[in-house]
Amino acid sequence: MRKPIDTSSQPFPVEVIKQEPVFRGHLKVDKLYLRHGKFDGGMTEQFDREVLWRRDAVCVLPYDPDLDEVVLIEQFRTSALFNNDRAWMIEAVAGLVEEGESIEEVARRELLEESGLEPVGMMIPVSMVYASPGFCCERFHVLCARVDATRASGIHGLDEEHEDIRVFALPFAEAFAQWEAGKIPNSPATIGLLWLALHREKLRKRWADPRGLRP
Repeated sequence: MRKPIDTSSQPFPVEVIKQEPVFRGHLKVDKLYLRHGKFDGGMTEQFDREVLWRRDAVCVLPYDPDLDEVVLIEQFRTSALFNNDRAWMIEAVAGLVEEGESIEEVARRELLEESGLEPVGMMIPVSMVYASPGFCCERFHVLCARVDATRASGIHGLDEEHEDIRVFALPFAEAFAQWEAGKIPNSPATIGLLWLALHREKLRKRWADPRGLRP
């Protein structure tokens, strides 16, 4: 069960008049009846919005600074099929946070499950972003992990989750070129690659120093 909505820290008044469950399945949808403060000092009329609610997700971009390679995965995505896009999507490693887990615990678990790799040293937080804030409460916590890209191969994933995940490594320049060509239309991977483009040289120098393995 989700905790009740707490409006006390909002910059403007928010009145949640009613919250009701609409659908409970693999996805969960609630309907909110609410009104909120406006920039001119008034209040909106009452309106309703459906919210798709999911646990937070953790996304990891594995990077090998010695080879200057990133590790990516490819797996089937129903939403892309629904749009008649390529259903096998290139992505960063990702998974949902289970109750009681820390962000780093999820990152390490998913990295091993989806790529067979383990991070070297501490992972670096990149960003927190909403998946689609107009209707979904899911947040992505994006991290970068140092890995040995020579070990990135094979098929991974959990059978009970119907996962069939191919892992592979690419030189950073090639991966970034594929993203620019529209071949990696995945938002967490996009954020990770753009962040790495900005911080790559600094990161390689940091990780070249043994002290850089520590946070």
